[in-house]
Amino acid sequence: MADSSARQRRAPQRAGSSETDMATAVGTPQRCPTPPPGSKGRAGPTKRVGRRRWFVAGIVSGVAAAVLGILYTNPTQNTHIDWMQTQLGDFELSSLLPDSLLPDDFVRDITRMLAADTAAPATGEFEPAQSLVRDEALEKMHNVVLVPGIISSGLESWSTGSCSRPYFRQRLWGTATMFKAILLDKECWISHIMLDPRTGLDPPGVKLRAAEGLEAADYFITGYWIWGKAIANLAALGYDSTDMAMAAYDWRLSYHDLERRDQYFSRLQSRIEIWRRTTGKKTVLVAHSMGAQVVQYFLNWVGSDRGGGGGPAWVDAHIEAVVNLAGSTLGVPKTLSSLLSGEQRETVQPLASYLLDHFMNRRDMARIFRSWTGLPSLLPKGGNAVWGDLDSAPDDPAAASPDAPSFGRQLRFDAGPHDNQTMEDALGLLVRGLSADGRRLLRRDYSYGLFRTQAQMDAHRDDHRMWTNPLQHQLPNAPNLTIYCLYGHGVTTERAYHYTSDSDGAEGNGSSGQPPGLLRIDKTPRPLLPNVETGIVGGEGDGTVPLLSLGYMCAEGWRRPLFNPHGVRVVTREFAHTPLAAFKDIRGGEQAADHINILGNRGATADILRVVAGRGRLLDDHITSNIRQYASRVDI
Repeated sequence: MADSSARQRRAPQRAGSSETDMATAVGTPQRCPTPPPGSKGRAGPTKRVGRRRWFVAGIVSGVAAAVLGILYTNPTQNTHIDWMQTQLGDFELSSLLPDSLLPDDFVRDITRMLAADTAAPATGEFEPAQSLVRDEALEKMHNVVLVPGIISSGLESWSTGSCSRPYFRQRLWGTATMFKAILLDKECWISHIMLDPRTGLDPPGVKLRAAEGLEAADYFITGYWIWGKAIANLAALGYDSTDMAMAAYDWRLSYHDLERRDQYFSRLQSRIEIWRRTTGKKTVLVAHSMGAQVVQYFLNWVGSDRGGGGGPAWVDAHIEAVVNLAGSTLGVPKTLSSLLSGEQRETVQPLASYLLDHFMNRRDMARIFRSWTGLPSLLPKGGNAVWGDLDSAPDDPAAASPDAPSFGRQLRFDAGPHDNQTMEDALGLLVRGLSADGRRLLRRDYSYGLFRTQAQMDAHRDDHRMWTNPLQHQLPNAPNLTIYCLYGHGVTTERAYHYTSDSDGAEGNGSSGQPPGLLRIDKTPRPLLPNVETGIVGGEGDGTVPLLSLGYMCAEGWRRPLFNPHGVRVVTREFAHTPLAAFKDIRGGEQAADHINILGNRGATADILRVVAGRGRLLDDHITSNIRQYASRVDI
């Protein structure tokens, strides 16, 4: 415990504090004064903030109890202790805990109680790189660009308005600042995170920009790694910030607007050209999730006269390989539910998802999601030919029956104004419910169809709407390029939904941007359907992206001349998800292969290291799922 003199030095400061002081410190607008003693009426902002502070204190106590439980079972998990120490420090408990608690003493006592031997070295941080350097003599060769997925890049505020000033150059997506803003300054946070629904760009007076450098997507918040392990392994191979870069981007923007507002693709092209000119080496693009679609767009943009103007030989001259790590090449069904009804189970990082679920309603979420013109890039592509009709789908696990209907019934209505919907029907339903501006921006930026002839490909070669859809553009003229598809499988993944009409309103008018018809996922228990949980129909995939989207283009589509006329080499390597128990490693350990944790998968990391070291030619297909069987059923 702190000594009495230290406690006395702090006491006057605590006694002189007030709710107004606390609100000013964290940037909470003062919308009304504190009621005088003895006054009656509804609780104002002061009491609401007070309750939230007790809520945060409860969260901290819960985290402490959870970590104690982990240590009781497995006392060697220093990683969890380090996470708690750093996270409690980042959260600035002095502005969140009730006045009766002394945060300095609280944090110090808890961390001392949980502290492990700080002299023990961290293990595994640079594996498998160190083993590969020793056993296979790997060393860095090609330059590397890391392209993160949706929501992975931190977004920092460059706004200077009254609401924005407390957050100037702080991240309103990623880091503890985001959590504080959602808890204590919700409306201000929403005004920053949304885009202008008319222009798809910054709202007036608000400016968020993607963070720069490797730290832009190494950790989502302190202790929750995204690219951190991959960066450490690349460093063990010899890489540093001169030959490795993070191509972070504002994932809220459509790819068209990424270039228009931020010159994202021009800057990426310039970096790669400078590296080629100064080092003589080509670049490997390592892209995760949505980043795989960003890379596909770039490979088409960079050679087009309507894009980078590099000409048809640019990719072959500058790009050694593309690594699609859990790439969402044909889209993600859960994007449909996010835009259709504002329900976003696991659309965002789990830690952020908890706060959004508890402090945002579906109308808030639908309004936010529909303002993000980048999110529709993840809507499923290929229509019913890929995703199935009402009777069958390529990835149906067995013969469909009334008790286990086909995945092709994308939206299932047990009652109400709508019939069951295929994927094409569901996308039409979504489009009809968007505002006029929403429909205009969607049609300006994207296409979700399928081309079956070379004439169709030629006619739309320079149409940027096709560049995010691998079924409507061809791989570049780059016979020396290799595409490596690395992804996990064996995790239950959102594939279809039971929907119903909500009871709190009428049909949307198509101009408000609210959920059409106030639809919502029908969470009625269905015990006779073992693959249905809370209205969500589970299929096969990596927990976020279905196996069809992860693997069809890799195992089949890009092996056809229509989609790969120049013979780009394609290698597909799958990793079965075999996580450790949570008490041993909360992230699943080095064999976890779900959508996020594959970024720390030992086998996938080893493959990436071999590719960047120039040993990619040693890698061949390794397929352990049913993707070939499913691909043979796709109607293309």
